[in-house]
Amino acid sequence: MDQSSLSSITQDLDRQSSASSSSSVEKQPFQFLGVHSQPASVAATPSPAAKLPIPRLSSTPISRHRTSRACVPCRERKIKCDGAKPTCKQCHQLKITCAYAGSKRERQQLELETTKAKVNVYESLLRKIYEKSREERLTSIEEVFNKYFEASPELFTTFLSSRPISEQGISLPRPVLSLNRMRLTWASKKGDKTLPLCQEPDIQITNIKAWTTLVDDEVASHLFSLYFTWENPTWQLVDQHMFIKDLEQGSKRFCSSLLVHALLFFGCSFSYNVDRISNRREEKSLAKTLYDEIQRLWLVEKDELTLPTAQSSILIGLLCCTLGLDRIGTRHILHGAALCNKLELHRETPPYFYDEVGSDELGPVSRCHKLVAWAVFDVQALAAEVYRKVPVWDQPPSVCFSPQEAAALDEGVRWSPYPFRSPVSQPYYYTAACYRSALVTIVHEIALVGIRFPQTGVEYDDWEYAHQLYSQLLSWMAGLPSSAMPHCNTTPHILCLHLYYQATLVFLCDIFILHSKKTPDEVPNLSQFDPWKIKIQALDAVGSLILLYKQCHGWKSIPIVMLHYFCVAGVHAASQLNPHEPNWALVLESCVVGLWHMSLGWGRLCTAFLRTIELVLKATNPDQSLVPPKVDVIFSQLNSALWSATDISSLSADYVVHHVPIQASPSAAGSAFKAEGLEKLIRSMDHLSMK
Repeated sequence: MDQSSLSSITQDLDRQSSASSSSSVEKQPFQFLGVHSQPASVAATPSPAAKLPIPRLSSTPISRHRTSRACVPCRERKIKCDGAKPTCKQCHQLKITCAYAGSKRERQQLELETTKAKVNVYESLLRKIYEKSREERLTSIEEVFNKYFEASPELFTTFLSSRPISEQGISLPRPVLSLNRMRLTWASKKGDKTLPLCQEPDIQITNIKAWTTLVDDEVASHLFSLYFTWENPTWQLVDQHMFIKDLEQGSKRFCSSLLVHALLFFGCSFSYNVDRISNRREEKSLAKTLYDEIQRLWLVEKDELTLPTAQSSILIGLLCCTLGLDRIGTRHILHGAALCNKLELHRETPPYFYDEVGSDELGPVSRCHKLVAWAVFDVQALAAEVYRKVPVWDQPPSVCFSPQEAAALDEGVRWSPYPFRSPVSQPYYYTAACYRSALVTIVHEIALVGIRFPQTGVEYDDWEYAHQLYSQLLSWMAGLPSSAMPHCNTTPHILCLHLYYQATLVFLCDIFILHSKKTPDEVPNLSQFDPWKIKIQALDAVGSLILLYKQCHGWKSIPIVMLHYFCVAGVHAASQLNPHEPNWALVLESCVVGLWHMSLGWGRLCTAFLRTIELVLKATNPDQSLVPPKVDVIFSQLNSALWSATDISSLSADYVVHHVPIQASPSAAGSAFKAEGLEKLIRSMDHLSMK
């Protein structure tokens, strides 16, 4: 598939993603490959009098495969390179490390940034030397300055009379990530504009300068609005009201510089160019600057026993997981949970929240306490389920919203897919948080079972326990109000809530399918708990929910937890393609395209998941006509533009991939599917011949 095909597909994806906020699911017909006979051309028989041309020897055209960029070793040795990644043929044969240098533009940009950094350092050092020499009357150094001053008076006059760069207010050009940029682009677009953009950001910031110099109030308002619209409602890890209030007042109780930069970084990942969603250069540029500042601030604030530090630690942990570094990421998540444990957030009245609180603040503080405490417990439960990490909190928080309290808080609250003004719906944030807390309690218990079973094996009593857990999940689903059901409420956090429920069913079933030595015929009370049947039904539901998310919201802004659901559904869909169930092709396409869009704003894990789905697809070897064209295009670029040796070597991921077909792995045993750590899976499958 050539570059023009990729460009065509990219433009197609852009049009689908930016045309509207609620596009319908397009079911594309399958393109079957067939051999079509064509009429043979019949040559006219020349007349005897006609002159016959003399056959001439024609040179056979030489097929040349041109490589756009040779690797560094081949370039240095001045030999032909085939440009294969992660290792070219020459380096593979010579058993040497293969590496590719950046493009000319990238090298020039790097050189420019390096030069700017050197100038800043040299000027700062020179100024300190000059000031120190004057203070201590070091005449020899001052004589050197005077000598150069006589040689270049213009340069040194400017230097001696100016302030340091850091005090001049001189900075790189401001990022243009703002609602205004989107509005200007939207106004120039041709075609359907029935979905108007917001007039102003949902959140208005006026004091960002107290926390950072990297963005102004306009950019901060836009990025915070994106974060609190698309990401935060899933877990409610940060109470929007208390955070914004302290940010504006300069208070550090519910706000800090580290937390501000972390939320701005997340906001960049939800921002996009309205005209072309794949163009996120501005977002990536600002995100890189924010990430550098996050690393610096972490060293300064990591030991502070405050709620913003704990929240920042969890957010940084989630970020590290997207970089394929979940061994580091989960440590940050558990560190944040441990800080919250020290702050006693799991108790009814932690001093951090309720000491010296006036009666007018009691309600907002209580709401913040319940939201954040359950969000922390929720994230650590997910880490236990997905990464098999023992949670810090062994018990759920002792406070939670009652259905009546949640309903009162939800009254009058509205949600719209910022930056668009419509459609407007009632999100039922607190009702979702109320019922999600009950689900998280069950998830926490199931996660502990999943951690225990690989070591102990599955016994007879465990099947009874599984039936109890399954019954609890069914009761939870049966008790959900209509306001928390997808047919009535399609806001992202409600869809993520149901994806969480279905993925938990899959996880529970996988524990017994993968670790039990019994066959279905030998399982006691199979009619009460049949993991094989329940798992298939749950995966069907996950696929349907992903299609529903695509239909309602597209892939412009996607909560980070959708990475997990895309992987769960994508790996399974890759192994289920068949002409009798065309929906699996739609699910596969949605997961692959969704991960591709997320890779534009998030880290290496998106690419690793794409790689995993690709390898599973190769292992199952379906009829090529069943594979959606967009999937083919994205995978054709995976080994070049999206994947490199660095991606493999940099992975440090224990993320567990379930229901991988046995034939995809060299070590096959047990059932038809297996579970394996992401890093180990990719490394082992990359060395297999999939042809």
